[in-house]
Amino acid sequence: MMLPLLTSSRLKSARSCLRKHKLRYLDGWTLRNAPENMRFGTLVHKGLEAWWLAVLANADRLGCAFMAMRASVTDPFDLVRAEVLLAGYEARWGEHAADYEVLGVEVEFETAMINPLTGMPSQTWRLAGKIDAIVREISSGRVLVVEHKTSSEDISQGSEYWRRLRMDGQVSVYFEGAVALGHDVAACLYDVLGKPGIKPLKATPVEDRKFTKAGALYATQRIADETPEEYRTRLLEKIAEAPERYFQRGEVTRMETERESSMVDVWQLAQSLREAERMGRAPRNPDACLSYGRTCEFFAACSGESSLENDPRFVRLTEMHPELARPASEPTKEVAA
Repeated sequence: MMLPLLTSSRLKSARSCLRKHKLRYLDGWTLRNAPENMRFGTLVHKGLEAWWLAVLANADRLGCAFMAMRASVTDPFDLVRAEVLLAGYEARWGEHAADYEVLGVEVEFETAMINPLTGMPSQTWRLAGKIDAIVREISSGRVLVVEHKTSSEDISQGSEYWRRLRMDGQVSVYFEGAVALGHDVAACLYDVLGKPGIKPLKATPVEDRKFTKAGALYATQRIADETPEEYRTRLLEKIAEAPERYFQRGEVTRMETERESSMVDVWQLAQSLREAERMGRAPRNPDACLSYGRTCEFFAACSGESSLENDPRFVRLTEMHPELARPASEPTKEVAA
């Protein structure tokens, strides 16, 4: 019998709210369409995946990234934002691509979750996930796991963003995954791209337009919406002014004691999930209903405003981890709500 999987995404969901975890990972509910901020992050991730695959194949990195993103997006302004970001990424890091031998891109792993007290594998869970890339630094021979992130936060070195990574559970789980794949991992190359907050400009409503004596529209007003190419030019100029706001890398290490502490955290959380499932209870956490300025997608259901069964925004999955490959006997399916 295949044991259920604990991934970094699942653990993050459980840490924030046990009810959210139940609705997503036990009942299988998920949004039919991802929120805008998640769609953009996924789009950039596709570009970065293609970029690193091109490093592996010694191909046109930026061309491959653009091709991958253009094949998976419909919003022209999202595409412009992503292409400008990847162009900046290439300008910032392209010359360093030769510093690494790419050992794998989007590398999946599945391994035992070890009881920190007994050293024995769990009979309830297995750890799993997908690592963005695994590379070998040519100058030193060190093996690094690579993690890509997009963020709207301050990503400058020394910011709270980087300080939190000292306890980041995802990094620790990926260390365990890479070791299970046979790699002696030295560090995680944490690769962060700042999300441009600049929005496309819209035409000034007719009733709000003001004109000079010469009959020209005021300089701060517009007669038409900004085109994607006008938006591209403005974004390029903005990012070029302060590229350090948008492109940061740093190494995140894990000492043996830190890895052990992280796995104790994972084990204890897994125990809580098992107990919650056994008891048929999943407490709500009102403190997690609003996060990063966005209301949890399950808020209406948890507060009794509506039911997921009657909400057309949701579908139900039979495979809880569609991002991971599954055996042919367990296909990923989507069941309409």
